[in-house]
Amino acid sequence: MRQILEALPQLPVIDQADANRWVEGITRYHASRAAWHAKRLHGIGGSEMGALVSFYRGEASSGFSDAKEIVESKLMKRLPQFETFHMRRGNALEDLARQAYLKSSSGVVDHQATAALRSAKSIPGYEFMVGNPDEIVLVNGKRYVVDYKVPNTFSDTIEFDYEVQLHHYATLAKLAGVRIDGLVLAKLDIPPQMSEYLTKNINGFDPHQVAQLVDSIVNVNLPGCRIVPITVDLQRPLQAELLAAGRDCWNDYVLKGEIPQLRSKHDLDLEGKVKLDLARYQQQYLMAKSGISYLESVVKGSQAGMSKILEGVNYDGKLFPLDAVRVSPNKLDSDRVVNEALLRGANEDDLRSSTRSYTVATLLKEIQKLGGDTDAAHLYDLPMDDKKAQAYLKDIGVDLANFRQPGISVRLAGTTESNAAKKHYEETAAERFRPWINESLISNQDEESDYRDSDPDEAPLMPIEPETGQFDGALADAFKAFESQDEQHPQNPMRAGLGLR
Repeated sequence: MRQILEALPQLPVIDQADANRWVEGITRYHASRAAWHAKRLHGIGGSEMGALVSFYRGEASSGFSDAKEIVESKLMKRLPQFETFHMRRGNALEDLARQAYLKSSSGVVDHQATAALRSAKSIPGYEFMVGNPDEIVLVNGKRYVVDYKVPNTFSDTIEFDYEVQLHHYATLAKLAGVRIDGLVLAKLDIPPQMSEYLTKNINGFDPHQVAQLVDSIVNVNLPGCRIVPITVDLQRPLQAELLAAGRDCWNDYVLKGEIPQLRSKHDLDLEGKVKLDLARYQQQYLMAKSGISYLESVVKGSQAGMSKILEGVNYDGKLFPLDAVRVSPNKLDSDRVVNEALLRGANEDDLRSSTRSYTVATLLKEIQKLGGDTDAAHLYDLPMDDKKAQAYLKDIGVDLANFRQPGISVRLAGTTESNAAKKHYEETAAERFRPWINESLISNQDEESDYRDSDPDEAPLMPIEPETGQFDGALADAFKAFESQDEQHPQNPMRAGLGLR
């Protein structure tokens, strides 16, 4: 592996500390494939090219990596991905997919073309183009580049990264002088449960069992048990595009030791009506949370009132005035119940649970009695600490924003300004909800409410700007610009809606 790494064209721009960490990590986690991973550093492979084409198109990558991660890996700042079950499935069942495709298509492997491709010399300026196709196959006198996939769930979609991957291999063949007539994405369609079983066990099958399985897949040829060859149209413009994307990335970033900066996914680049809509959703959230706070106080108050009335009353299992609200005693305190039973003469063995679990402290004492080491590392489950991982990544300059979970987190700010806004809306919610609750109470059904939608003292519009101060000048302008003519109220841009009875 050392000789492979010393021949890297980007070696002069690789940081020594990064190289040391990479070698240590490869040795620790990927020792069996260390040389293979070292060779991948010498160029850009088919599985990586889709992300680069997306990057130069200005699009987000749809694959498992992006341009930034690919360059980081070439500069030894990032280890290869740890093997997932999906990766294991693809590796374990690729040969099954291969045999099923060859049998169903009556194809034969073109060993001569494969050898020519693998022994071809690099074209000056395009030395970064590396990779080997899964297979080059002759079917009815035509030569196809075939890539085998074993997806967890089948679809006849041609994923963009797979499309680029096949074009990458076709381009390598063209550079090597090997004529290619077409591209095929061969997907093995079997149920997830079967693929999981085969992934775990197929290495224990003998050749006869594998052959029987291949025959079954080919003969059944129905959804859930088939090999599906999907023809991918060969596009010369895409070949030119991937060559340009690979060349620019290799020369401008990898060989210069530069990391491409992706467009932030969190940029707030909104204008006009869209920004206004966002502000309205924010205000709805603030109003709803404030209303909930008031209603929660009503819930707590009603619970306290019921508790006071029922104090000393035997109400367990009794009928209550309203069936819609269930009232029952809290669950028993299990510790107190057990203790009381023991105090009243119960036998401990009769009270023991039928479900057993180890008492860790006692278990450690037993290990010590047997001469074992209770501090042995394998006895402890030590999960990874994400805080330490964050600190480590920050120290080496990794942008943690890329690792945020999808979606948004919304909460009230907690500032003096937002607290004042929340208080304003809680008071408004109380004004709106209290009459509705009071009017609807059983004891008040025959009384006339003092509250009316048409009450001239009730403001028909809910002011926000003076009380909350949440909107800056630009947003205030947006409100003015996009209000309809019949809704223009300079100080009251948000309509409150009808009052609640």
